[in-house]
Amino acid sequence: MNEIKTVKFHMLSRALAPITHMMGSEGNESVINRTNVYHDGHVHAVPVLSGNAIRHKMVREPGAMLIVNACGLYGKLNIDQANYLFYGGSLTESSVSDNLQRIAEMQELMPLVRLLGGSLKNQIVSGSLSVSMGILVCRENRGTLELCLPDELLAGLPELRSCEDFVSGWQYTRSDARKKPELLDMENAAEAAEDKSNLMIYNGQHVIPGAMFYHDFILHNVSRLEVGALWACLKDWEASGGVIGGSSRIGHGRLKTEAYVGGENVFGDEIDLDAYEAEYREHTANNADKIKEWLDVMFGTPIRGQKKSKKSTQAEVLEVANVDIDAE
Repeated sequence: MNEIKTVKFHMLSRALAPITHMMGSEGNESVINRTNVYHDGHVHAVPVLSGNAIRHKMVREPGAMLIVNACGLYGKLNIDQANYLFYGGSLTESSVSDNLQRIAEMQELMPLVRLLGGSLKNQIVSGSLSVSMGILVCRENRGTLELCLPDELLAGLPELRSCEDFVSGWQYTRSDARKKPELLDMENAAEAAEDKSNLMIYNGQHVIPGAMFYHDFILHNVSRLEVGALWACLKDWEASGGVIGGSSRIGHGRLKTEAYVGGENVFGDEIDLDAYEAEYREHTANNADKIKEWLDVMFGTPIRGQKKSKKSTQAEVLEVANVDIDAE
């Protein structure tokens, strides 16, 4: 059970809704995230999902929420604890003290943090998870797909089309109260009747539903608990909507993801991701008190059971815990 292995998850994610993972704007139009790919003697700008977005939305955010719920910490974290769990923390002190014992405790108590790494107040602790970009399954990425995908997955791919076949556009309009004069008092209704409606049109590009992305997770020198932690994160992410990219409030960004974990035996028996996941969830629940104690020691006293003079503290914590962003 404690045997150490390196495990690779091959992931195929199909878009169930427009994917609006953006990289900026050109004029009034938002443009999708792309990377340059060399294919057939030419350089093409091909849509891509950033590894940072995949790492945060599929792994760190749902994984942090699992710990928060298992330990009864919702609404009870201070800002440093929330930043550490949800965004990896940040260096806030210049001196480095001997944290070896506390780091060993963290790695024992929280396999997810052992995977992702993070920053204590005065020391960066590396993780063991490598995350790739999500590359579009298209003609321009044929060479990369042939090198990365197992034969079983490669044989099951649809006919490869040009990346531009998977790109389309969207446009929405945000109206204003001038379109509803019956809601206004007499003075404002009369003024609204004379004014032009102040409509706001916004538009951009998206990757169309049905398009597929390939990406992978490589877990270096891990045990069953880390594999179970990743699988639990992916299942919780999918159960919460499987969203990546922006505009989820209007139905964009949904993915349906399938995982393939090699054909070899892992940890001495047949691959059983659900069993590894159950072990991880049980481990986290059984160590809830120790995890809370560790967070208190490393990141100061939380608001748990204490009154704070700064009224915004808990609101800030909840905002951190629920923010919807693409990056860590």
